Amino acid sequence: MGKKLEDYFKTFFEENLMVKLPDQETIFATSAMQLLEKRRELTEVEVDLANQKEEFQVKRKILKQRREELVKKEEELKQSIQKFDRFLKENDAKRIRAKNKRVTETELIKQKEKDILKLQYELEYLTRRREDLKSKVEAYAIYPKYLEKVIKVSSEFRNIQMVNHRFKALFHTYDTLFRRYQRNQEIVKTVKTELNNFITEKSNENMEYQNKLISLKSSLEAAKSKTLKWESAWVHIQNTAAKGTLNLGMIKMAIFNLYAHVKNTDSDFDTVTEDTDAQLTAVQEYILQLREIMQDFKRMENS
Repeated sequence: MGKKLEDYFKTFFEENLMVKLPDQETIFATSAMQLLEKRRELTEVEVDLANQKEEFQVKRKILKQRREELVKKEEELKQSIQKFDRFLKENDAKRIRAKNKRVTETELIKQKEKDILKLQYELEYLTRRREDLKSKVEAYAIYPKYLEKVIKVSSEFRNIQMVNHRFKALFHTYDTLFRRYQRNQEIVKTVKTELNNFITEKSNENMEYQNKLISLKSSLEAAKSKTLKWESAWVHIQNTAAKGTLNLGMIKMAIFNLYAHVKNTDSDFDTVTEDTDAQLTAVQEYILQLREIMQDFKRMENS
């Protein structure tokens, strides 16, 4: 708005005020009229400015109102966006719940269909069972009549209930005896198993002992053979030892004779007669002395 006023005054001065000045005579003649004209124009300008200012204030007020309206609309738009966002979130949550509910309902329907199918099978089974029981009832219908005839001819039973009680007692006794028989059979089976295991174990032990006995008999025969062999060897050793003892005695006698001969020759030898080794040493020394004498004699002959 200020720029518009500036442009207006600039245009006004260029068109009305910035004109070529008249000469001196005309200035005084027209000064009053010009002054009035300028005052009129100035009044018009002030009026125009007042109008424009008022218009500016109105426009400013309108702009302010529009701005407030825009702010209000922006806030409303934000609220609308938030509401729409919440709506979308709620819609998504509802959609998810609906989807989960649909899945749950689908699974529930499948389970119900399975239950229905199972119940149909059970119904068919129960129907067949009922027909079977009905057939059995029809087939067993003859037994009450038979029991009534039995009661009539029997003095022990007065009604069918007594017969049933007796039957239940006998059946209970039979069941007890049958269970006892089964337990006894299990015991007998266990005893037979233990007996078979014992017989097998003892059989294995007996076989092991038989094998050991055969091995020991073989060892005994081998020992007897070795005994005969060693007895023959012992007899041979004894015979050989006797011959060796005789030879040893003869050798000792010969050594003693040599020793006696040496002792009679050289009086320096004085050795115990029972010590054969000492006798042999004396004889050896004597022979060495004789060898030295012979060698000295041979050297003397050669010289």
